[in-house]
Amino acid sequence: PSSSQDNELARIRELLRPPPILGVLDWGIPAESTAPCDPVIEAKVGQFLALKRDPVNPKHFNDSLMSNRSFRNPHLYTKLVEFVDVDERTTNFPTSVWDPHDAEPEWFADRIAELQKVRSEQVSTAQSKRSQIAFTSSNAPPLPPTRSSQDRGGGRRNGRFHPYT
Repeated sequence: PSSSQDNELARIRELLRPPPILGVLDWGIPAESTAPCDPVIEAKVGQFLALKRDPVNPKHFNDSLMSNRSFRNPHLYTKLVEFVDVDERTTNFPTSVWDPHDAEPEWFADRIAELQKVRSEQVSTAQSKRSQIAFTSSNAPPLPPTRSSQDRGGGRRNGRFHPYT
């Protein structure tokens, strides 16, 4: 890459770099491990890289997954979550900041819908109980009489004002 491309890449990285967290080195990401990698995992990753980098017929994991008919099954996500035993509502935040298991029942859509329905029914019954509207007379002086339609240039068909006719 040329010098201008390097500068642009450095600028983009600088813009995308998140601000530091006070008192936490490298955003809490631990240093690279010096322990040897598990050979089974290393072989599996090597196999996937070889498939991906094959010059004749490269295979990308996401492409093969998306082309698989079973992947289009709407129940697949639930099955995968159960199979892998993943907690879908977990978080990387400490529980003092956000505890996903500390959710109030009123926060869920079904409970919100129930409350909206009850409120709507209360408003509806309150409106239906009103049988008449009470009018009161005004103490304001009467309005001055308006000009006749002839004074306003009216008198034409259906009493509308047509300035260009």
